[in-house]
Amino acid sequence: MTGFLLRILSEHRPKVVFAILLTLSVVSLLVGSQGSLVQRGLYRVVSAVSYPFLLGREAASGVGAWMWSLVAGYAELEAERKSLEEHLAVSRAAAARSRELEAENRTLREALLFVRQTPELVLEPARVLERYKGMLRIDRGRRHGIQPGMGVISTEGVVGIVSETADFMSTVATLHHMDCRVGAMVLRNRLRAYDGIVHAAGTDLSGLCTMEYIDVKEEVRVGDMVVTSPESVFPAGLPIGRVSAINSVEGTLYKSAEVSVFTDPYRLDMVFLVRRSSDDPSWLAGPEEDYLTLYESARAAEGEAVAGGSPGPDTRPVQERLAP
Repeated sequence: MTGFLLRILSEHRPKVVFAILLTLSVVSLLVGSQGSLVQRGLYRVVSAVSYPFLLGREAASGVGAWMWSLVAGYAELEAERKSLEEHLAVSRAAAARSRELEAENRTLREALLFVRQTPELVLEPARVLERYKGMLRIDRGRRHGIQPGMGVISTEGVVGIVSETADFMSTVATLHHMDCRVGAMVLRNRLRAYDGIVHAAGTDLSGLCTMEYIDVKEEVRVGDMVVTSPESVFPAGLPIGRVSAINSVEGTLYKSAEVSVFTDPYRLDMVFLVRRSSDDPSWLAGPEEDYLTLYESARAAEGEAVAGGSPGPDTRPVQERLAP
């Protein structure tokens, strides 16, 4: 029986629902109440059915608001990140500029102190414009009175020699370049090589010079300081470098010394050209005139006659007489 009723209901469901609703409406009209049973029933049914959807809508609205706040917050954070990156770049540039100014100020102070400590030299400061293969290009030229062959120094020591000049620029061959040859001696014992010079050895990046043709019997040690000799275009005694190695070949009469120079041309921003020194290099190197004749003429110029039979003058070279 139950199965039969279910089959009838399933086959005639719209009609059955309509009949039930119609019956309920008639009953409600007969009762006469404004809050009809049908209305309350429908309201409850609609409320029950719509409640999950309302909850879903509320949840979706909350999720949407959360997603929107997340996107908006990310956009704000991204804008803030870019702003901080810009401020960081500006701060780094300012710090780098400050360090550069500090280094430049320190260099200028050292240069000023160096000029004050060498009153015997007349120096011309020059700014380094370019560095390449052991050569420097500086901002002084013929218009400033610069001539080829002038010596160039820094606060650390000898840099090189002017090789070419233009109107407003000059080229300097440094101790790292093969074209630079400087008269030198060992400061400890005033030892000179046979040719009296040091020149670059190896590449311009090695930082080494060579003092060749040293008599094998002469004493030279690792660590000896090498300075300019009176025969050079520089005033005597300017530092060049230190002996780092001694090279000798068995059976030969000469040996050579490797000299690690003090100045690095690739780190120089300012150099000094030696315009004049209080000591005449040609005199310190030994004039061509005979020492005795020169001595007698000097004594005569002072009004002092050289008495016969008096002890003869010291005819040793000036280098030996001035040796410590």
